[in-house]
Amino acid sequence: MISFFTKVIMFPFSLLYGSVIILRNLLYDTNILQSVKFNTKIISVGNLIMGGSGKTPHVEYIVKTLLKKKYSISIISRGYKRVTKGLIILSENENFRTVGDEPMQYFKKFKGEIDVIVSENRKKGIEIIEKGDSEFVVMDDAYQQRSIDVDINILLSSIKKPFFKDYIFPLGKLREFRSNANRADVLIFSGCPNDITSKQQEIIKLKSQKFLKKNIPILFSRIIYGNPISVFGKDIKNKVVVISSIAYPRDFFKYINSTFDVIGSYEFPDHHIYKDEQIIKIFQIHGDEITIITTEKDAVKLCEYKHLLHSKSVYYVPISIKFLNSHSISEYLPE
Repeated sequence: MISFFTKVIMFPFSLLYGSVIILRNLLYDTNILQSVKFNTKIISVGNLIMGGSGKTPHVEYIVKTLLKKKYSISIISRGYKRVTKGLIILSENENFRTVGDEPMQYFKKFKGEIDVIVSENRKKGIEIIEKGDSEFVVMDDAYQQRSIDVDINILLSSIKKPFFKDYIFPLGKLREFRSNANRADVLIFSGCPNDITSKQQEIIKLKSQKFLKKNIPILFSRIIYGNPISVFGKDIKNKVVVISSIAYPRDFFKYINSTFDVIGSYEFPDHHIYKDEQIIKIFQIHGDEITIITTEKDAVKLCEYKHLLHSKSVYYVPISIKFLNSHSISEYLPE
């Protein structure tokens, strides 16, 4: 909880930051700055908050849905925290350092089925895609990307930190004001508990609708944990150490602790790049007869530490999403 004193200190900075956001959105709303329309159908997935709200599994859900319908698809990401610049079409020559952890996860999961591109300039990326045969582009983390005219704008909000309870940065974690949710064509509350009631959902809908256009669908989704998959090693040991570098990993830790005999937990910042000494220290503390269990996003990084982990037991738990109330984003995707 932010103290009153902190709010007073942060308010002028939030006002300054918010003024810049207001001006930028005004320029687009009045067509002084214009969005570019492409022939390829474009799906934007993003959020208002700085940090995680479940974008990656929802992007994967959308891609799987479109693949089932036999569409050709590309994903565009800016490649957050990569050490390179410019446009890169992912290949086996890349790794999480050159393209970012989330794009690398998409590439590994859909290898041979779709194209994955990282580019700070999304327009350049789409121009490259339109020279090929992709029928759909899914733009990851693109709610603030107003230079491109999208076919559907999907806004995500964590159920644990709903956008309507947050404040503009740095007073809060919002990149934009709550009112900017009015650009959404669909709103999804992610990370819902299994026991969320219909009444609780209705309350959340009512609190959200004042910021949305009329009749905007509001959906609810929850995380489904899959069976552990090996990165290194053939067996899961009796003793487990869980590590994570994702935003808001509490539910992941809770699930692993309820499923395995966890003797140690390590939480690193989102998109953290592991140092050799951090990995070595885990085995110094807990011994070699352990299994490290981590997230899928972390697995695309840890597989690059073969020099340290090739003889160890390292597994990741894949996740997927399930929509509640027999609804799905599939109903609202363009054809």
